[in-house]
Amino acid sequence: MTALVFNESFAMIQFQIQCSRTLSVHQIFSSLEILPVLRALVLGWTVLCVALSAASVQAQGVWPTRAIKLVVPFQAGSATDAATRVVANKMTALLGQPVVVDNRIGASGNIGSDVVAHAQADGYTILLGTVSTQVVGPLLNPNITYDSMRDFIPIGMMASSPYILVTSGSVGFKNFDDLLREAKLGKGRVTFASAGVTSMGNLSAQLFSLAANIELRHIPYKSSAQSVTDTMSGVVNFQFSSVSPVLSQIKSGHLRALSVTSKSRLGILPDVPTVSESGFPGFEAVLWFGLFAPADTPAIALDRLSKTLRTTLQDVQVQHDLVAQGLQTPDLLGKDFQAFIKSEFSKWANIIKVTGVQAQ
Repeated sequence: MTALVFNESFAMIQFQIQCSRTLSVHQIFSSLEILPVLRALVLGWTVLCVALSAASVQAQGVWPTRAIKLVVPFQAGSATDAATRVVANKMTALLGQPVVVDNRIGASGNIGSDVVAHAQADGYTILLGTVSTQVVGPLLNPNITYDSMRDFIPIGMMASSPYILVTSGSVGFKNFDDLLREAKLGKGRVTFASAGVTSMGNLSAQLFSLAANIELRHIPYKSSAQSVTDTMSGVVNFQFSSVSPVLSQIKSGHLRALSVTSKSRLGILPDVPTVSESGFPGFEAVLWFGLFAPADTPAIALDRLSKTLRTTLQDVQVQHDLVAQGLQTPDLLGKDFQAFIKSEFSKWANIIKVTGVQAQ
């Protein structure tokens, strides 16, 4: 009915314009009894166009429009937290909205991870996930309240850090080959320390043991500080340690770095060879961490976060700050990062199965 009225009115307008060219358009419209209806139709059409335009702008990438909460499931001031804040600050500048770090500690990172797994999937709550929270934890703990593969979408890897094979600077092995020779003399002749049975330090040593076909004796400690102390004194022969607990002792000579477990050498220890180049091609065991969003997060948010993360990690100052912390920044985003995580699941699941490592 409305369409019919509009068409008839438009015909009348055309007729009056042809018959009276001296009249203005306003005079013609004002002379019509249908003017109120036309005004309503034009107003409605205008409102619809504005709404469609706004929706189109939103679809084209107007995101985010408010602060983003980045949940870090580890203690404030930790090495992981410090690196995350470097990245969050740069992302804030690029996105034009605050990226706020929210430390949710407990249960080896499971509490914070669970918060994000069950958060609203709008991109405004994201997770700093690690190899522990996304891979090893789920493999060892069947009671975890989230499914790391089903409940999250990988945004991109933020950074990774190798483990450093360290020995005592005074009574330890002189080089990597010395360690291998001693280990091959007999089962359990060489001991290694770790911060616990389920720690990545232990799993890395187990991976190395299988690759080198040697049998090592594990001495678990309750903390990395205790394990480092006994490694320095020679109570144990070596350990695979993350960078921050041992870097100062390496530089002071109290510890000797024999190799690193990444595929490429570490920027702050350029003279230390990788395990891969020391006779075990392809060997890699790294502490990695990246950004994750809840499953079903809209593509517009994922795309913006992913691109912003890449730009952030290409920033010269950000790279400088992360390298100074013993970190590397692989370019792994979206599906590439997801494929890497799947390979990590396969690798560590096999190590756990073969060695019989169990959560305590």
